[in-house]
Amino acid sequence: TVAARSVPGGRIEIGVRVHAGQVCVALRTLRGRTASPPLEADDAENLQVASQLVALSGGSLKVALDGGQEQPFASLVLPAAQQVAVLVIDDNVDTLQLFQRYLEGTRYPFIGVRDPAQALELAKQLAPKIIVLDVMLPGMDGWELLGRLREHPVTRAIPVIVCSILLQERLALTLGAAGFLRKPVNRAALLAALDAQAERLLKGAR
Repeated sequence: TVAARSVPGGRIEIGVRVHAGQVCVALRTLRGRTASPPLEADDAENLQVASQLVALSGGSLKVALDGGQEQPFASLVLPAAQQVAVLVIDDNVDTLQLFQRYLEGTRYPFIGVRDPAQALELAKQLAPKIIVLDVMLPGMDGWELLGRLREHPVTRAIPVIVCSILLQERLALTLGAAGFLRKPVNRAALLAALDAQAERLLKGAR
């Protein structure tokens, strides 16, 4: 907002790049024919608050009000969100496609599998950070698969979120699940459940 006010009749260009685990945003103001108005008191205070908020997130914000077009009006650096791969095990192709759409553009790369026998091997090979498991599966019961995941040394530490149309949260948690989602699942509920597990993983890694 401050940048927009500083270039009446001009334009703003925003460039973004990812480097060394950081997201770097450069905001340039290209002045028009109208002279730049002086900075208002509220704008200065807002920039200071913004800088403090960015610092709390582990980043930095630098603003050059009189830097001209050679120097960015603002340079924002933030740590890139850690990618948390999610393996979704569900025999319903529509559910897999829905979850894939839910996770697009998030920090949760999607891996989907329908065959429970294949899912166990895939979990061993890829070691995803989180598993979302439907319990109504063909060939191998989801509860049996949960037990195998909890027993295998490669997968026993991976948090499993059981996802079912049935009200079986207590059973899921008793059998070793880290969380439970009741179908049908909306995007907000899925992301909230994944965020909760990702936060626990982050705390455990500290």
